[in-house]
Amino acid sequence: MLNAKIPSGPLENKWADYKGHCKLVNPANKRKLEVIVVGTGLAGASAAASLGELGYKVKAFCFQDSPRRAHSIAAQGGINAAKNYQNDGDSVFRLFYDTIKGGDYRAREANVHRLAEVSTNIIDQCVAQGVPFAREYGGLLSNRSFGGTQVQRTFYAAGQTGQQLLIGAYQALMNGDSSDAYVNGLYPGYLYFGFVVGGSHPVATAADWLVSAWDQNCGIYVLSPVVAVVEQIAASWILE
Repeated sequence: MLNAKIPSGPLENKWADYKGHCKLVNPANKRKLEVIVVGTGLAGASAAASLGELGYKVKAFCFQDSPRRAHSIAAQGGINAAKNYQNDGDSVFRLFYDTIKGGDYRAREANVHRLAEVSTNIIDQCVAQGVPFAREYGGLLSNRSFGGTQVQRTFYAAGQTGQQLLIGAYQALMNGDSSDAYVNGLYPGYLYFGFVVGGSHPVATAADWLVSAWDQNCGIYVLSPVVAVVEQIAASWILE
């Protein structure tokens, strides 16, 4: 069985206790360490940008023609966080419980609890990156109930939350100034050292252009049956 490296201790304290006792890296040594991040979706791009900001040398391996084409673009409904802006009784534990229950009790509880703990900081990070979340008339971030929850905790950007989150993370990767050379035609900032982009067959590129014409994510058949049919046709081309 895979060792998840989850710290020991009570569920609500284990990650805070681990952070307080884990070994740190001297700032002078961070530039000597090279971190490889495989995948540039929301998780990979955010990790690469954060590690780069901390001073590590980061190489982000991208499987798409651009990080903005990652499958995280499918997360269009919104992103949950236990900020309790609506004062409707939301909390870290409620977000933890709803996430575990929504995942059919198959997720690792310790990791989900950590996700609920940092959810409020994730929203702040996204706002700092320029993600245009929907706002109330007074300027505060708007929330809605999503996924059958009894509280309003979902932050959203119209119907394209995933796309906007990816663009924000992509901008964070490209942020800053650097004297390094150009890589893949993109200007490397102090957080960006170059994407390693995989090759693509012509028919796969044509299929990507075809489904992109609808500006939809082709993976959701229920929400976009037309594009899903187009995807099936493109897949048949690849099989031929």
